[in-house]
Amino acid sequence: MAVATCWAILGMGIFFTLFGVVALLLGRRERKSYYDSILRQRDIKEYITHEPQRSWLSAWEVGGKISLVLGVLLMAAGGVIRLVWG
Repeated sequence: MAVATCWAILGMGIFFTLFGVVALLLGRRERKSYYDSILRQRDIKEYITHEPQRSWLSAWEVGGKISLVLGVLLMAAGGVIRLVWG
């Protein structure tokens, strides 16, 4: 396997890891801003009980976790391949 391929795998791992961290931060910010906007309204039952569940609020967080795991695995694979064949 060429050294360039190892660097490409490592680069993809770094990209997915950074994207995962950014997606997690965006998800938390979006959830906080949504529930803060609900808090300003008269009926705060949804704020207290979080019902009905809003699946789109956790979409960034789920995608971020998947991307983070994928990025860490790619970085580990790229590092191991680089050490073995480099």
